[in-house]
Amino acid sequence: MKKKILALILARKNSKRLKNKNIYKLGNKPLVAWTFRILKKKNIRSLFTDILVSTDSIEIKKISENYKFLSPWIRPKNLSGRFISSESSALHALKWYEKNVKKVDALFLFQPTSPFRPQKKIKTAI
Repeated sequence: MKKKILALILARKNSKRLKNKNIYKLGNKPLVAWTFRILKKKNIRSLFTDILVSTDSIEIKKISENYKFLSPWIRPKNLSGRFISSESSALHALKWYEKNVKKVDALFLFQPTSPFRPQKKIKTAI
């Protein structure tokens, strides 16, 4: 039986040193779009039950919706500060997903600040 794996992208609008870094252009796309682009590929998309984007940015939310990824809320401020762990934000997103959509067997975290991932590495990790 195929495992239900939720792909989660945590994309905060600000960082300690670089405001709005996830929407800065890298080449011809916002940084976050590189992660979205690999997840949109059919052979990668099929590995996941769903793709959820957790962000505190209206602009990132709009970009994720253009890719037809689930982005149902703007992340609360208490989970968006520079001292908040990825773990806290991921658990918040996972709890929401399992309460409102369905239970999953695993969570696969994608960070937009690591935009160049070979497809083979994603498949190997799964």
